[in-house]
Amino acid sequence: MERLIAVCMVGAILLVLVDGSGPHVAAPRPAPPPTPAALAFQQAQAEAASRAEAVRRQVEAAQAVTQPTEEETILPDGHGRAETFGYCVACHSTAIIRRSAFSRDQWDGLMDWMTEKHNMTRLEGELRETIVNYLTQHFGAAQAPARGRNPFLN
Repeated sequence: MERLIAVCMVGAILLVLVDGSGPHVAAPRPAPPPTPAALAFQQAQAEAASRAEAVRRQVEAAQAVTQPTEEETILPDGHGRAETFGYCVACHSTAIIRRSAFSRDQWDGLMDWMTEKHNMTRLEGELRETIVNYLTQHFGAAQAPARGRNPFLN
C-alpha cells in the first residue's frame, strides 16, 4: 500500500512537471468596498490634515509679524528711534507704525489701549515721553490742505 501511494505521488509530480502550469490556485478576490465607518474615518483624517495645514500657515504668518526681520534703520533717524524700535518690534513689525499718522494724543492713547487690550507692558515716564515724541514727530497726523482734503477719509 505504501508503494502504491509513493507511485501515485511520483505520478502526480511528473504530471505537474510535464504540464508546466504548476498547481492551480484560485485568482485573488477583489478587496471588498470600504465600510461607511472606514469612509468616515478617512474623511475625518483628511479634514484633520487640512486643519493642521491651516494652523501651520497661521503660525508662520504670526511669526512673520511678531518676529520681523527688520533693522532699526527702517525708521527715520531721530531722538527716540532706538527706543521706539526696540519697544515696538517686541510685539509687531514697524509696518504698522510706518503706515500710521496719529496726533500726539492718539499716539499717547494708543499706548494705554495696547496695554489694556494686548497686555503690553505699561509704558510710563521718560521712556513713554521719548517714544510718543518720536512717533508724533515722524508719524504725526498729516495736515492736508483744506481744499485738497478728501471728505471720505476723515
